[in-house]
Amino acid sequence: MNLASSLAPLRLRLAMVGVLSTSALAQLGPPPEPPQNPTTPEKAVLGKILFWDEAMSSDNTVACGTCHIPSSGGADPRTGLPEARHPGPDGQLGTIDDIFGTLGVMLSNSEDEYVESGTFGFERQVTTRQSPSFIGAAYFNSNFWDGSASTTFRNPLNNQVVIPVGGGLESQAVGPPTSDVEMAHQARDWSEITAKLEVVEPLSLASNLPADIVTALAINPTYPELFENAFGTTNITPTRIAFALASYQRTLVPNQTRFDLGTMTPGQQAGFNFFQGQARCDVCHQPPLFSDRSFRNIGVRPPAEDLGRQIVTGNNGDRGRFKVPSLRNVGLRNSFFHTGHVRPGQGAPMNSLEAVIAFYDRGGDFADNRDPLLNGTNVPNNVRPALLDFLRNALTDPRVENELFPFDRPNLASEAPGANPNLIGTGTVGSGLFIPHALVSSPPIVGTPGFRVGVASGLGGATAHLMLVGQRSGGSAIGPFSPITPVRRSPLATIVLDGSGQGQGFGTVHLDLAQIPALAVPGVNLQWMIEDPAAMNGMAKSERIELNLLF
Repeated sequence: MNLASSLAPLRLRLAMVGVLSTSALAQLGPPPEPPQNPTTPEKAVLGKILFWDEAMSSDNTVACGTCHIPSSGGADPRTGLPEARHPGPDGQLGTIDDIFGTLGVMLSNSEDEYVESGTFGFERQVTTRQSPSFIGAAYFNSNFWDGSASTTFRNPLNNQVVIPVGGGLESQAVGPPTSDVEMAHQARDWSEITAKLEVVEPLSLASNLPADIVTALAINPTYPELFENAFGTTNITPTRIAFALASYQRTLVPNQTRFDLGTMTPGQQAGFNFFQGQARCDVCHQPPLFSDRSFRNIGVRPPAEDLGRQIVTGNNGDRGRFKVPSLRNVGLRNSFFHTGHVRPGQGAPMNSLEAVIAFYDRGGDFADNRDPLLNGTNVPNNVRPALLDFLRNALTDPRVENELFPFDRPNLASEAPGANPNLIGTGTVGSGLFIPHALVSSPPIVGTPGFRVGVASGLGGATAHLMLVGQRSGGSAIGPFSPITPVRRSPLATIVLDGSGQGQGFGTVHLDLAQIPALAVPGVNLQWMIEDPAAMNGMAKSERIELNLLF
């Protein structure tokens, strides 16, 4: 045993009583990396581009980064929004088992046609767990809340072991792009993903690109060139995609906090002393990562609702256990725990550190297989402000909070003001008083596969026409309040709706935008018209769909 390691227990005890400042404790160092995937600048910047590219999803609406925003602590700031609520095991929204998850994609079949979800209908789906932070994931042996992204990384194409140990990040990277809730249509395979990357323009939907990305794309403007720069050949494979994404995440070391720099205020130091002392928070949230990398059941919800780690291991003792996350940048989060719950019956997301401390004060909410260490922290009122100050401020890296390099990022198309496509109006009723509802999610990018327009709530089996019906006027001053000029109605596509009965008809068309010159006009309006004998003039109409093509 060397001198430094022999002194470590003494330093820890002295820090607990406030004799030593945190400068005597270890600063968070670089994460480990497997020898099979050493980090290089070329791989890291490729991974950064892939991570923030919405073209990684089937419908060009979701990037990896959509659900992992640095200034929100590396998690999803949308968690807790009404549309990001999952009904939970009982299938009923508004009950105490609801999950505050993250928004994914509208359910689509293997032909990339909109289909109805039994839980969400024709709306965007929501995950059954909220997004954990991706900042710090590089320090964990396995990832996802239940550890199902194993330390052993296997090639998704043949299941051969590529990284025996230390590949948790790589294993994590290959999950969302093929998930039909998060980023994909049903049965999406890696051949579709790699073929798409061969032809799309990197980050064509994003804006305000960081300097390192601008430099990389100036030299290698296509994905094949970027992969050649990183790996030596232009081949795009799922293993290389995983290697690049993992390399990027291993550059995200949030170690410029007050804790790391030894600059905590006296109040923050007092909060840290309580954290390590009477509260014993450090048993699970061990410095400097502020996690012991274990899986524990802290009594958030009954294990029967989500078995957690037991799903992976099969061990009954793991029921309801989930990963102990790092507390770094926890002050930037607006929701906590794997479900985002507060005390049962309150029906709102866990949206404050004050609520988290109250949860630990009462020792959790459900006893089944709850960790015996969770006995209630009983934070005194006079200590509470210092503990909150430590958690909220001393563990926040200002580069993460302000999205500065290496935590900088592009602006996503989904964050831009004003929807494109945009739905206007309400449509007109058909059989059973149902109003056809237009389905649009993909941005109208010319030359990029994936643009589609769907309709639901029509008369099953009826003939439906997607019509060009108008355009905005106003020249260079065109805007959302400019008048719509009708045009001679002309069909862009005609289909027979799937489904049977009133309000049960649905269908999808795919459009090659480059082959339809009439759509190149700014503010062009489309509309579904469904032949229906019960509708006025024999046609039930959807809302209007306004497009502004992206070139």
